[in-house]
Amino acid sequence: MASLHELLSQKDFWILLFFLGWVLLNWPMLSLADGIILLGMPAILIYISAVWLILILLMYLFDRGNSN
Repeated sequence: MASLHELLSQKDFWILLFFLGWVLLNWPMLSLADGIILLGMPAILIYISAVWLILILLMYLFDRGNSN
């Protein structure tokens, strides 16, 4: 848990997280999936879920890399 605390205190991580959130969750990117249905679900739901999963995965990888 100490490595997670160290990760969250790094400025580089917060800059990366802000940049990814700004780029991937801005309105023009979200409007690309407007009205499209994939696998019986709205594409916007799949897109937001995928972005969320990528952000969680990046946080895990940063934490794992910093714990050594």
